[in-house]
Amino acid sequence: MTQPVWLSRPIADAEFDLDLRALIRLRAGQLEAAGDSARVVVVQGGDTPDIINAAVGFRITGDRPEPFTPDWIKDHGLWFEVAFHAGGDDLTLVFVENGPGAELGIHALCLSLVWAEGA
Repeated sequence: MTQPVWLSRPIADAEFDLDLRALIRLRAGQLEAAGDSARVVVVQGGDTPDIINAAVGFRITGDRPEPFTPDWIKDHGLWFEVAFHAGGDDLTLVFVENGPGAELGIHALCLSLVWAEGA
């Protein structure tokens, strides 16, 4: 299967975790089979609220984050996968590193969403 252009960097980037790259490939295959596409954002340790918010497209973290309800969130151990539709039908997948280097606001958001889903 030829990967869509939007996946070329995350899949080819040796700095990305191998498990994350495999997860992104899996999700891409599922989306392609369904005739859908998505935008992928990877949030790694050291990313600041400004960088994260710019990549996601709204204030998801930092000062005065916007209210947010994802379509789904999945806990993959070292990564959270958060999916939402922004501006209509566009699916955005945000993969957030689950570790001590992750920006506190988005990490806490992912943990609270996972805990709420499990309740």
